[in-house]
Amino acid sequence: MEINQSFQIPFPADAVWRCFQDSAGIVACLPGASLSGPPEGGKLPLAMTVKLGPIVASFAGEAQMTLDDAQRAGSVAGGGSDRKSGSRVKGSARFLLHEIDGGHTRVDIAVEYTIAGSLAQFSRGGIVQELAERLTLAFRDNLKARLEADQPAAAPSAAAPAVTAEAAAQDAVKHAVHDDAAQAAAKPVAVAPAAPAAALDLGSLFWAMLMRRLRGWFGLSKQP
Repeated sequence: MEINQSFQIPFPADAVWRCFQDSAGIVACLPGASLSGPPEGGKLPLAMTVKLGPIVASFAGEAQMTLDDAQRAGSVAGGGSDRKSGSRVKGSARFLLHEIDGGHTRVDIAVEYTIAGSLAQFSRGGIVQELAERLTLAFRDNLKARLEADQPAAAPSAAAPAVTAEAAAQDAVKHAVHDDAAQAAAKPVAVAPAAPAAALDLGSLFWAMLMRRLRGWFGLSKQP
């Protein structure tokens, strides 16, 4: 099955494309997804956790990512499986960035996939289309937040005041007192591993989608 999605983001195409070149960062923008190891030559060791009621599927697999800098386009193809639920997924995604007026960017995405196992019930066209729309919006919001966080800090509006001789002397004493602490701080410190990505809750997405349909059927979204 193939689904097509598109969204706009208020950043220039060059800035968005730089974000797409950061494979770990762009994977983190997808709900439930993360890298299980370092990328090697375009190969991405992927992990994705999906929750559906009492079923929690932890997919492990590998994908190959290719990028075309000249066209600001790329693709990701791969697959994975979950041993507990017996679910398997295989697919590919193509993406293309377009510069539009006002320094904004449109991102077009085309996805082809197959799902087998207990999660195959979500491979039906209508359900998948709405779930894809919600996932695309979540991806867009995460990408926007990442781009906003990468914006350079504003430059100071005024020059720093000159340092007086008295202040310089006090600073020298302070550095002498804390010299041992500074040396200790320079020693390597063990860094805790990053927390795994939160599971993609298909159940919550499904119920939100169902409520939207019910409101449409009964005219509840219309104002009196």
